[in-house]
Amino acid sequence: MPPRKRKAPAPPRRPPSRLEYQARLDGAWYSVRLVLQGGSLRVMYEEFPEETDEWHDPGSADLASPRGVAALRARFRPVSRPLDDAGCADLRPGQRLCVFCDISDLERKYYDAVLDSVKRAPHDTVDGEERCACRFRVRWTEGPRRGGWAEVGIADVTCVQDSSPVHDPVLTEFLDSVTKSFGSGDATAASSQAAGVTSAPGGGEGRSAPV
Repeated sequence: MPPRKRKAPAPPRRPPSRLEYQARLDGAWYSVRLVLQGGSLRVMYEEFPEETDEWHDPGSADLASPRGVAALRARFRPVSRPLDDAGCADLRPGQRLCVFCDISDLERKYYDAVLDSVKRAPHDTVDGEERCACRFRVRWTEGPRRGGWAEVGIADVTCVQDSSPVHDPVLTEFLDSVTKSFGSGDATAASSQAAGVTSAPGGGEGRSAPV
């Protein structure tokens, strides 16, 4: 991801946000934390240098309408949880997952997919812990392989938290401030659109930042 040409002052000390974010550049999902700096929203990819940060300015064309605010809100969601080795039996066909996509030796990213079926296999026990050996057939709904199929192991699968709303004070403060700038009529429309937006499809914790 090309760096934004602006000097980024040290962010204030805040607890890390438990969020993942769908990057504008590649549409993949990454773990991030958020800070407000100079009125702008700074999206900081976890464990990566500030050159990869994304900035959202309140006066940008992307946020000039209630629809733009709703679209940005939909790029955030709670961090998808890794699939537990004993939890494979709980998966159901059609369930939305966020799956590791091995694009190349240098590109390993997470995109959303839908579960088609599970190829059951006996679980192993390693050092007293259960290890799932099942294989999961998924259909990609995002990314460069969208519409294609893959068979993956449990280490590549995370579960999207569809029913969990996004509660992040930094994101809420920023979007509320942008919405208020529209005036009463547009602010009401923005709130209605945001309430009807389902978090955009899927990631996992500690993933690589966009390149």
